[in-house]
Amino acid sequence: MGVTFTDVKIKNIITNSEEIELRVKVDCGATMFVIPGWLQENLNFPVIRRQQVKYANEKRETKDVVYGVEVEVCGRKTVTTAVVEPEKKYGLLGAIVMEELDLIIEPRGLQVYPNPRSPDIPMAEIE
Repeated sequence: MGVTFTDVKIKNIITNSEEIELRVKVDCGATMFVIPGWLQENLNFPVIRRQQVKYANEKRETKDVVYGVEVEVCGRKTVTTAVVEPEKKYGLLGAIVMEELDLIIEPRGLQVYPNPRSPDIPMAEIE
């Protein structure tokens, strides 16, 4: 299976900023949404906490977590928190947003698309 990238639209809902398109790596093995430092500098999301993160190589660091991040993927929107990675050039779309928006990764075509069980709106399994 290859690496999947997609484009998402990002907006600061607190300041009602203009949308910015961001290229993101899609990784359902990652938990949170991650934004690069340049995007944080442009949209100025409020920092709500510091959080320890663990990378695939087991390295651990403490990063800022911001709030008010509106993410639009495949025509579906959510508001979420995001980890800020100052040196990254692209974002990371993790499992929380993927689950919230009911999105699926198609590994052969390396695409993200809405779950066909609920093509019009996201579906959540709650019990």
